Amino acid sequence: MKTIDLTNEKHTLDELLALAKSEAVLIHATDGNDFLLEEADQFEREVASLGNSDRFISFLEERSKETGDIPMSEIAKKRSNQNC
Repeated sequence: MKTIDLTNEKHTLDELLALAKSEAVLIHATDGNDFLLEEADQFEREVASLGNSDRFISFLEERSKETGDIPMSEIAKKRSNQNC
């Protein structure tokens, strides 16, 4: 991981992005905050997209309300009724 201290040196956004293509970059900002910059892969993009999806969040909220498990005997009974 490369560390860049913006209080001591100036970098353009393009320079920081170029550095982040090869390794993660820890950026110490002039206001004292730290930021981590790294290239996102396809999985990370999908996670970010789903996190912004109201439909997906609603789905997760509904799933989290489900309680209990279905006993195997009940599943077997439903399967046998479907085969009749």
